[in-house]
Amino acid sequence: MFNQSFFSLALIPVISFGGVSSEIATPSSQNRQVIAQQLTTRVASFWQTRPRKRNTSRSLTSQVCAIAPGLLETYQVWSDRPLFLWQSQGKNKDLQLILRDYETQEEVWTQKVNTADQKVLYSGKEPLKPGKRYQWQLSGSQTWATFQIMPADQRNQIQLDLQALEQKLKANKASSEEIALKKADYFRNYEIKHKEEKGIFHPWSDALQTLYTVENPSPAFVKERETYIANLCTDSTVTK
Repeated sequence: MFNQSFFSLALIPVISFGGVSSEIATPSSQNRQVIAQQLTTRVASFWQTRPRKRNTSRSLTSQVCAIAPGLLETYQVWSDRPLFLWQSQGKNKDLQLILRDYETQEEVWTQKVNTADQKVLYSGKEPLKPGKRYQWQLSGSQTWATFQIMPADQRNQIQLDLQALEQKLKANKASSEEIALKKADYFRNYEIKHKEEKGIFHPWSDALQTLYTVENPSPAFVKERETYIANLCTDSTVTK
């Protein structure tokens, strides 16, 4: 069965001292500051982790490297509106991102993209269907990346976990960037076992997608994210 790792925030005991100046923060604010510092330290560790690659997918004379979904650790994806990610080193080119049904090979969604954008969110009228497999590629590529939307029961449980996690983080005054990193950390620790493959895998495509849910991210966060994503295509460790 699936094992969901859930991260609780430890409450820090408040200690009061006599003769404290009124200029010093109140115990409750001190408590929040300590929690915030611990949270920042914990979520920052996400940037030091790396997923295993299922394979590499390059196109346009190796100028475009597809990243997600379906190319990191597991082909299973939680989001029914996945974020497509790639890295581009060449000139800007207008391409088509093509999404098709794995079984029928029929196209279910196409989107014109600029390789320099390096991402596009699925925007079809209907969400992708739980349990179904899909394939995607950028025009010019000779390979297709396959992924499957998780079954509905697993998706629903993860949704409940994420909602509870976000509520707890907001109650402790976590920033939107900290919340996104904590959710990404949840996904990188969520365990998936495949019947046809040995080992435990983690839905890294969803972990990466959460990094792009932050509204008005700070320049430091954007730089960290860009560096992290770029390294996924330069890392020599590949799991086939």
